[in-house]
Amino acid sequence: MTGNRKLIKEIILLIIPAIIEYSFQALVNYADFIMVGKLGIESSATIGITNEVTFLIKAGVNALGVGVLAYMAREIGAGNRKYLKNATLHAYFLALIMGVFTTAFPLLISPYLPTLLGADEIIRKPASMYFSICSSMGVFFSFNVTAGSIRKADKDMKTPLLVNGFMNILNVVLNWFLIYPDKAFNLFGIEVNIRRCNLGVIGAAYGTAIATLIGGILMVVLNERHMDTSVKGMNGILESLLQTEGKDIVRKYVFVGLPAFLTSVVTSFGRVIFTAMIVPLGTAIYAAHSIAFTAESAFFIPAVGMASAVASLSGNVRGEGDIKKLNKQTHLVCGIIVIIMLMATSILLLCADDIIAFFTEDKIALTKAPRLLRIVAINEPMFGISIVLQNVFNGIGKTKIPLLVSGFTQWFVRVLGVFVFVHILGYGIEIAWICMISDNILRAILLYVWYWCDNKRLMA
Repeated sequence: MTGNRKLIKEIILLIIPAIIEYSFQALVNYADFIMVGKLGIESSATIGITNEVTFLIKAGVNALGVGVLAYMAREIGAGNRKYLKNATLHAYFLALIMGVFTTAFPLLISPYLPTLLGADEIIRKPASMYFSICSSMGVFFSFNVTAGSIRKADKDMKTPLLVNGFMNILNVVLNWFLIYPDKAFNLFGIEVNIRRCNLGVIGAAYGTAIATLIGGILMVVLNERHMDTSVKGMNGILESLLQTEGKDIVRKYVFVGLPAFLTSVVTSFGRVIFTAMIVPLGTAIYAAHSIAFTAESAFFIPAVGMASAVASLSGNVRGEGDIKKLNKQTHLVCGIIVIIMLMATSILLLCADDIIAFFTEDKIALTKAPRLLRIVAINEPMFGISIVLQNVFNGIGKTKIPLLVSGFTQWFVRVLGVFVFVHILGYGIEIAWICMISDNILRAILLYVWYWCDNKRLMA
């Protein structure tokens, strides 16, 4: 019992800052959505329409983060700290390559993307500009994720928490000055006029870009303060990059990261197709979908936020080679996330109307979106389990398993389901959301079954 309490304490001390840190990451997007949403339904659709493509493009960076975290957590768990400097150098090198791609590619496709997604003509130009400006800091986003993964592998959840917390505060402040027109108010009988830029959606994009730039720089600077994972003082950096040992590190990053990348591509591209099939239902319906999706995503913050902590814990245990500890740890984390997500289910069922009213005043959205939230509410505990198990597999380096499971459920349940029921049989947005939650529920079941059926070979 004492051992269980110690493990529970260790898990909680890691997952709480991890959840808060992801909350801050997510709030950067929510801040844009909420603050721009006050301008009207078309502004909400302008931001929402390119979101899934943004996730798809960032998949490579996030997969690199998975590879870095899994490798470093395993080395730290095994006590091999002497290799961490070299591992950090190669992580930075790959972060630069991925960052250049995640900057250049969006800039190339941004003029055409809203049209390809079927956006109404009135929102095509602002959506294109929003997408390109937000994507312009891809290099800094890449370094933020990579340096953050290094810190998390060493069970340091506080540094990413502080950086992303600061980014969020900065983004909100910048949005307030960049989105809206001048504001006059009375201060102790004196009329004060604050000059603001009145840039609307484009102002939100600039705020996000500036916050991303500063966040990337800060994360690297703070990581460099830890001598084990700092590249300061390394001699012959170019030689280190070309050494056999360095190539082996890159190979391990790619071995773990490539299936994670393909998982993100498969699922993100599936969500892009899912989005593209909803857009033709009309701007008002799509905006209601986008608002409901953004509102609901706030409730899966605990599950996604725990992901890095779960991966770090699992990677450390893989380094120790203790399957019993891994099983106990996985059980405990699944139990914790089910309890948390049941609370989310209750809130979504009881408060759906009030939640949507926080995001918009549009009458169609206020009618449609709460229905969608109540549909998705039953999915929350199973979604939490699927995220936990995916990151257990990622942490121990078994990233091919989530790829196979996610690919199957995403395309054969969500995408094919929407195509058949919405576009062929003519059902509405509600059926599309039922297909979406069916994907999540089946994914959780398959990952859970695979974990226990293949349990003896997980440490191989």
